Amino acid sequence: MYQDDENRDQKKKNGNEKYSYYKMFGYFNRKFKINELGPPDDVIDVFKLYSKDESEMLPDGFLRFLIEFQGEERVTIQDVERFMGRVIDPARSDLTRCAFTVNDLFQYLLLDDINGPIKTEDFR
Repeated sequence: MYQDDENRDQKKKNGNEKYSYYKMFGYFNRKFKINELGPPDDVIDVFKLYSKDESEMLPDGFLRFLIEFQGEERVTIQDVERFMGRVIDPARSDLTRCAFTVNDLFQYLLLDDINGPIKTEDFR
């Protein structure tokens, strides 16, 4: 019966819906939906714009994003590469160049130490 429920739900699946099953009290089969969260649609749209519809955003595209979209004035390509190096997961051994995926850009947007809401500068 457990396999029948799983097969039926596999047919009903659409999009990102996945189900997890567990036995309760050794008799009842329970299931719950697993929703994998990803970047919101507006982040995906901005990523596509500045990556020129590629799957990766190179440092020059990220520099354009910081200047045009976020209004950063004094950022250089060296700063951009340093930011990207701090965000990109060091466990990804497939990296041969510095490039963001859409998930990396989303992670950058959530980091307060690199992308905080208020710049701490002295304006005297």
